[in-house]
This record gives sequence, C-alpha cells and structure tokens, in this order.
Amino acid sequence: MSAFDDYLAQLRRLDETRRSAAEAAARTASAAESLGQRTARLADQAAAQRTAVDDLARAARIAPPQRVPNPPPLHGDPTADLDAAEADLRTAGAELEEARYLAHRAPLLPRWRADERNGLIYGLFALLCVVVQLLVLRNLRAEDTFGIVLLAAVLIGAPLGAFGLGWLTIGVAARPRIGDEEKRLERNYRLGLVVCASTLVVACLGFFS
Repeated sequence: MSAFDDYLAQLRRLDETRRSAAEAAARTASAAESLGQRTARLADQAAAQRTAVDDLARAARIAPPQRVPNPPPLHGDPTADLDAAEADLRTAGAELEEARYLAHRAPLLPRWRADERNGLIYGLFALLCVVVQLLVLRNLRAEDTFGIVLLAAVLIGAPLGAFGLGWLTIGVAARPRIGDEEKRLERNYRLGLVVCASTLVVACLGFFS
C-alpha cells in the first residue's frame, strides 16, 4: 500500500470517528431536550393540580392543605426521578377526583344512596320512638279521660316527633359541602312517614305479646 492510499484510509477512519461523535452528541442533545420538555410538562401539571386543590378547598369552605416544605430526595437518575414524579401526579390526580366526588355527596355515609341513608336515619328515630311508646304503654294507666288523652297523645305524637327529628337530621347530615343550595334535598318523606307510623303497630304488638 502506497503512502497516498494509507493517507486516504486514515482520512476515512477520521471521518467515521467524527461522524460517530456527531451522532452521539445529537442523541445526547435530543435526550436532554426530551427530559427538559418532560420536566416542564410535569411542572405544569403539578401547578394545575395545586390550583385545582385550592379551588376545591375554597368551594368547600375549608383551609387549603399545607404544602410540603422539603421535597422528597432525588434518586440521582433524572429519568427515574421523572418517572417517580409522574407516578405521584397520577396518584394525586386520582385522589383529587375522589375528593371532588365526596365534596358533592352527603357528609354522612357519602357512598350510600339517598333512600338508604334516609331510611337508616328514620329507622334510628323510629327505634327510639318504639322504646318511648313501650315505656308509656307499660307505665301509664288509662283509668280516666286524662290518662286516655295523654296516652293517645304520646302514642300519636311520638311517631310524628320521630319523623320530624329524622327530617331535620337529614337536612343537616345529607347536605353536601359543594352543591346547589336551592336544590331540594332528597328526604324521602313517604318512607319516613311509613317507617315512623309503623312504630305504633310495633309498640302495640310488643305490649300485647
């Protein structure tokens, strides 16, 4: 091989080395640009979530959550750190949606349907009503007109009182933190009347049994 051929071979090797270095530099720049874009996107998502949380807290008339003063430690690997941040944002997004759902639901048993929750409330007051009626039936003697009137007033008034207390309790326990104040609450008054009125029958059966 002549000196000129050797010179051409060295030029080709040098050109290949330079091309490889340029391609490696381009890949590094592209990766750095992708990491930067991903970091900016995650930062924008985090800021949007913080704003959404603050807006939800104000709408619910509660104090916004405290911010963590010190961020969690980094792993040293930018890709791993961004993956962890992305996972945290997904978790935070799911929890934000859950908080929005609960804010529009009743504070008491928010995952129950309205008729189930109202039935439980009316049922608790009806149970108390039955206890009062049984005590009255067993201890009050209807030997005169006054005793008969008092007995009838208690037996009829106790179910009405249980219904009224259930009605008022639903107005407090079933009102969501966020919602249309003019929208009528589902009180299921027919259900309440049936449950509370049935206590008279239950009390009489318990008394004569």
